Amino acid sequence: MKKMTKGISFFMTAILALGLVMFLGSCNKSSDLKPAPVNETDLNFNKDLLSGSPIALWHFDSIWTEKQQMLMGIVHNHLKFSSTSQAEHGIAAFKSADSGYVSYASAGTALPNLTTGLTVDFWLYAYPKEGGAQSVFCLPQTGAFWPDMHVLLDGYNSSQGDSGLIKVMFKANKAIDYNEQWTVKGGIPNFYKHWVRVQFSYNGSTSKYTLKVNNVKYFDAVTLYDRGDSATRQPLGNLAANPNPHGVVIGAFQNTWDPVLFGAPQPWMLGFQGRIDELKIYNTALF
Repeated sequence: MKKMTKGISFFMTAILALGLVMFLGSCNKSSDLKPAPVNETDLNFNKDLLSGSPIALWHFDSIWTEKQQMLMGIVHNHLKFSSTSQAEHGIAAFKSADSGYVSYASAGTALPNLTTGLTVDFWLYAYPKEGGAQSVFCLPQTGAFWPDMHVLLDGYNSSQGDSGLIKVMFKANKAIDYNEQWTVKGGIPNFYKHWVRVQFSYNGSTSKYTLKVNNVKYFDAVTLYDRGDSATRQPLGNLAANPNPHGVVIGAFQNTWDPVLFGAPQPWMLGFQGRIDELKIYNTALF
């Protein structure tokens, strides 16, 4: 009996020792586990997310098709997708070495009817170019020199360094010259050769236009127009619907896309150079 008791005692001691070794090993393995590195790009992407659903959405994740209305894109001038490491979000981004662009023969049913308000949200990695303007995107209008909406990077010269200038144009529902309303903002710092987030909104009921870059407001005021006399300036109000929609162009001027319909590109109409990611357009003012 004494020998059996000693054997059982030895066996139990061995079990306890083995359990202790396994426990300590488990602790060591747990202490070796490190949290996944924080992706700063994803943090920036998720910051200040807009509510609501866009009426047009381009992820540029290795597919040119617009997501909401399934608009089919055609690429031009060696346009391609970036690598994942060069994208702001997802697996790729729109990438043009100098003048590549994508065109859409149809603008769908929603984009031509942005009358009571709109919001545009996109990421941009642009390179400065002198001698003219680069078109980020436009909504062409048949029979008109200017499209229904236009976003340009313009007026760059080397003395500006890393500051950018953004021009946004949309069609006004007023009897003003060419039915156009332009907003221009320059001196935006830290603009080129890294990702910046550009957002703008217009509210037809209040006539307020707001432009934000990297969540900093650079324009936030009621938009006025005049009928040739500055004393009669009035709030702009609702926008005009596009009576002759003619698709969408991202990364070029409508003239570059179809010179027969819109006229040959003028010398100041430069090819876009850079990347675009996560382009969203909403049919209401979200800020």
